[in-house]
Amino acid sequence: MAQPYYQIDFSASHCQFEVRVNDISVLHMEITGQVSTMVPINPGILKSGKQTIAVKILPLSGQPTVTEHAEFNYDIKLFDVSNGFEFKEQLSGFRFPPVDKSKPHTELKHEAFFNAEVPYTVKDYDGAVDLTRILTIKQLLTTAYQQIGTLVDAGNYEGFRKAIALREGIMATTMYLSKGESDARIDDLVNDFKNGFKFESIQHETVMHFYANGRSAALKKNNGESALVFMNKQTGEELMIDVTFYIPAGNTSLQII
Repeated sequence: MAQPYYQIDFSASHCQFEVRVNDISVLHMEITGQVSTMVPINPGILKSGKQTIAVKILPLSGQPTVTEHAEFNYDIKLFDVSNGFEFKEQLSGFRFPPVDKSKPHTELKHEAFFNAEVPYTVKDYDGAVDLTRILTIKQLLTTAYQQIGTLVDAGNYEGFRKAIALREGIMATTMYLSKGESDARIDDLVNDFKNGFKFESIQHETVMHFYANGRSAALKKNNGESALVFMNKQTGEELMIDVTFYIPAGNTSLQII
């Protein structure tokens, strides 16, 4: 059976940018130089049909507007990974026009559509609570992040596995991972924790981002990196884990999705 694998082949320079597929963040980076690479976007494709891709270009951290040197362009490419990595076709693409330095921009936006056919349907956000209506949502998110950190620092790795089980299940389905490959993803994180990575408290300057039309949310640093950070004080290494939270129908507490 074919395993359609959609990737964004992009080039970016001198900007912070975010790519969302169906309002699910699949890529958020800050580039002070230039980068060109491909990143899978299947985790944003929950079922077959019409898909939305949205790109936002933002100023570099500490700058009020997008620099005239900012660039971003992309193509969506389809591969079949059922037997190797076979290129099938190129779908939609876009190149942002050069930034006009005489017209300051705090952000630049682009939105387009493409069709995708995938052999799965995964849990979506139907019935989930609209988090934008919760006045204390940032405080609740901060507490939820701290609870994950507490699990890890206490050595409760089974609790950590359970907390991210839904997220990892979606990743395994959309990326065609075997059980062994999926388990290995979490095992690698647990091994890092055991080797000295400890939770860094959530900083006050984090920015809250809503996804899935307000049905999920995450805390990010000003440069777009995840606010869920673990530090190895001996090596000086930093480990960031991207998570988003939602409240499923019939529940009252935040859960990782």
